[in-house]
Amino acid sequence: MAKKKWNLYNLLNRDTNKKDAKADADVAKLNFKGYFKLLGRKLSTICSVNLLFVLGNFPMFFGLALFTGVISDKSLAPQTLGFSNLYGALAHSDPTPLSSLFYGVSGTPVVENEFNKPMLILFIALTCLLFITFGLVNCGCAKILRSAIRGEPVFLFSDFFQTIKKNWKQGLVLGILDLLFLCVLIFDISTFYLNYLSSFFFTVSFFFSIVILFIYMFARMYMYMLAITFDLGVFRIIKNSVIFAFLGFKRNFMALLGQCAALYIMYLFMASGILLSVGVLLPLIILFGFGMFTSYYASYKVIDRYMIEPYYDEEGNARPAEATE
Repeated sequence: MAKKKWNLYNLLNRDTNKKDAKADADVAKLNFKGYFKLLGRKLSTICSVNLLFVLGNFPMFFGLALFTGVISDKSLAPQTLGFSNLYGALAHSDPTPLSSLFYGVSGTPVVENEFNKPMLILFIALTCLLFITFGLVNCGCAKILRSAIRGEPVFLFSDFFQTIKKNWKQGLVLGILDLLFLCVLIFDISTFYLNYLSSFFFTVSFFFSIVILFIYMFARMYMYMLAITFDLGVFRIIKNSVIFAFLGFKRNFMALLGQCAALYIMYLFMASGILLSVGVLLPLIILFGFGMFTSYYASYKVIDRYMIEPYYDEEGNARPAEATE
């Protein structure tokens, strides 16, 4: 049989019929080696999940347009509000070195964004739709990636939409709470950082917020996986997620480290200038899918150890074998 040539199609559609026993053992154990082997095997699935995540959370593009000022009218204005008074005073007096310095500093032009009010309200309303889509899309993506990790067949669109239909209540509430908590954490960290050295309270609050952020990022790895795997209420999902954030600390930390590495690579591409387009395209192609795959690969083994395996032991039922591919 002729050896396949290397190309992008063959890379994203690898022939997995020829299995390596050791590789399958690593994947079945969900260990460190198995992560990279499964990542290579499921690269096309991860890219597909990334596309579903981006398209499903389309309201974020309206928020991005607001944040970047794309829809605003731009104008130049002096840097300080008192420039007009300074200009009038200097117009009727002889300039001095000090007055010229003030004139130059305060008169430096800056770009101001002026939004059309109806357009601003419309884009804010469209951005708020993210609170509806975020949790639902995360549930659908979690189901696809869970099947990929467990070696089960993946039916991209049917799995995605059926999971949303089945778990829409938990997904909707979790998505709203998830986004709200992330927004509050980001706001707190930004505020405390700006006042970092102003008082002991702000210094302690800054580090405390960082710790809370780490714990919450660990807990997020479990929330949507628990929502689609078990019939639990939102409170129990959040409670168990926080518990697993500590029980699976080592795996959670490694997963978060991998996600940070991916973000740093994207930053390097964007900062290089030459490869700016690559950095911009990464979130659209693989970044979100990679982050979710890494999170769920780390979290599923912890969930299996503490919630799935004990169930079969207590009931005395034989656990169905899970494929590794």
